[in-house]
Amino acid sequence: MGGVFFPSPPEVINEMLAMAGANSTSVVYDLGSGDGSIVMAAARDYNVRKAVGIERDGRLCSIARARAARFNNVVIINADYDAIEISEASIVTVYQGASENSRLRPKFLRELRNGSMIVSHEFGIPGWRPTQFHIMKHNGRSYRIMVYVVGSHTP
Repeated sequence: MGGVFFPSPPEVINEMLAMAGANSTSVVYDLGSGDGSIVMAAARDYNVRKAVGIERDGRLCSIARARAARFNNVVIINADYDAIEISEASIVTVYQGASENSRLRPKFLRELRNGSMIVSHEFGIPGWRPTQFHIMKHNGRSYRIMVYVVGSHTP
């Protein structure tokens, strides 16, 4: 959790949401949402039912809230995501290191319903097998995207 904020290119964010099948019935939660790029894309490009960004950095939350003002389906929460219940999510996005993803496994299993998707940018969830894996090339750089389905290849 926390650390330095590394925004993802819009093309990577779009691919993450597309791989998860985001649509008008989806509820997307972004853990460590930074400036809100993922939740904004989910609302704008996929017309999701609800997009929730959880970010503990107050400055980044202010930026995200300003960007989200024009959307009625976006909520930005200034909190540590460990303190927030995520059970309503059908899609959870994360851009955390492998050790943090490992630490989050019990939360995912406890709070998410079977069939909920976790989309991880760059780092996998140790001990789990992704149902989808894609390496995307953009501007000379490679980006790894993994999709996990709770109840499928998760303990």
